[in-house]
Formats: sequence, C-alpha cells, structure tokens
Amino acid sequence: MSQTIQRPPVHRIVLVQLGLCAIMALLFLLRSPEAGLSAFAGGLISAIPNAYFIYKAFLFSGARQVDHMLRAFYQGGAWKMVLTAIGFAAAFKTIHQLDLFALFGTFVLVQGVSFFASKIAKF
Repeated sequence: MSQTIQRPPVHRIVLVQLGLCAIMALLFLLRSPEAGLSAFAGGLISAIPNAYFIYKAFLFSGARQVDHMLRAFYQGGAWKMVLTAIGFAAAFKTIHQLDLFALFGTFVLVQGVSFFASKIAKF
C-alpha cells in the first residue's frame, strides 16, 4: 500500500538552525574567540536536541501507527530536554572562558527558529 501523504521536509528546520548557529558564531568571533566558541556551543545546544526530536516525531506516519507516533513524540520531547541539559553542562564544564551572553543569546535565537517552522518546512 502506498503512502498518500508526503512527509513534510522538516529537516530544513535543522539546516536553518545549523546555518544560523554558524553565522552567529562567526559574528561573535569578531568580538573574541571565546565569544565565538560560546555562540557556536549555544547554537549546537539548541540544534542537536531539536534534530533528535524531529527525527523521533516524524519516525512513524499513518493512522495505524498512532500509538507509536504518540510514544515517539513524548520520548523525543523528553530526550530533547535531557540532551539540552547535557549540552549546557558540557559547555559550562569544558569552555573555560565562557561568554554567557553569546551562549544564551545564540541558544535563544536558534531556538526561536521553531516559531517559523511552518514557513521553513513549507507545511
């Protein structure tokens, strides 16, 4: 049986987030190397968990898979929070001269891409 509904190209959201992460890191690099690294880390802390969530959320499709879809959606959301916490812990532990403004500013900006998800993925 063929699938009649195409899966939305949600991978574009992650690509936009990674691109924004790189742009912000380059802009903060003009301020200092530490700020550039902190901005890059903040962007990745947002983009990587979101990529995992998107993978889990769109793993199943179809009316017969609704139980699997719901379980995958909740697991994806829970792991997104765990991966975000691990990312921040790793940033605080490994980046010695952490620029908090660059880290959190880029995190919030990259996370904000989700507000434009329907335009980016062209739902």
